[in-house]
Amino acid sequence: MAMVFVKPLRTGALMSVILLSGCAGLGTMTGPKPTQEAPEKTVVETAPVVVPEVQGEAPSHQYLPRQAYDVAGNKIDYESEPNPYIQASVPVAPEAVARFQAASKLMAEEQNRMARKAFEAITRDYPELSGPWVKLGELAEIGERLERAEKSYRTAIEVNTENVNAYLSLALLQRRNGDFEASRDTYVSALKLWKDFPEAHLNLAILYDLYMNQPVNAQPHFEAYEFLVKGDHPQVADWLIEIRRRTGIETSFIDIPPNKQEPAAEGNDGEPVAADAAPNEEPVEEKG
Repeated sequence: MAMVFVKPLRTGALMSVILLSGCAGLGTMTGPKPTQEAPEKTVVETAPVVVPEVQGEAPSHQYLPRQAYDVAGNKIDYESEPNPYIQASVPVAPEAVARFQAASKLMAEEQNRMARKAFEAITRDYPELSGPWVKLGELAEIGERLERAEKSYRTAIEVNTENVNAYLSLALLQRRNGDFEASRDTYVSALKLWKDFPEAHLNLAILYDLYMNQPVNAQPHFEAYEFLVKGDHPQVADWLIEIRRRTGIETSFIDIPPNKQEPAAEGNDGEPVAADAAPNEEPVEEKG
């Protein structure tokens, strides 16, 4: 099963947020825009799915999204949690935005030395911005300076602890370095900040499956990604089908309808009897 680790797509439309958060491409990761308050709906709780103890239930499973139902058994539209650092974003100086755009252009043109100097200058002049640190980490990775890359990603997280993109970049680097448990823990940290982070669910699923040989732990996160992007990724849908074949688990970890009570049947005398009542016969073992 060929898989590609996912980083958010780059875009220039949200440059102010990019500078604060540490990475571009927020268009593929943001939660829904705030809406006006609506009347509360009565939600029917569903029993949690317990992962078979073949590999033990992973701590990451507590951050799975869950489909809710109303009392009539109808699905309630799922509202993803918003991206935390977009919610907390503040205005950025126009000069900082312009300089970041210029440095990003140098990087896109593979003028990496000049881009690095430009991003370093931004970190000195605007120490409250974490975006340049993520870019410095990416440049370090391009140059195979992996220790410097890790330091840059960690600095980005220190500058902005809600920078989920910096966690994603750090986790991918840790996976590349062969430190799979650290990579897993970093993805979990990102999900702790934002449990509806699609790319974190997807990359964690791939890590569990391909690198840690834990398909049972991977399956819920493949399903979470598929749920959060509303099925808008046919390749991941195929991966989910394939992993279900291997685990043998067809029950959804996300969409668990509430148990519906069967209506009681009536006996000959009008008294209700259990729906599964049967004539008084000795059980016959089925042969063959």
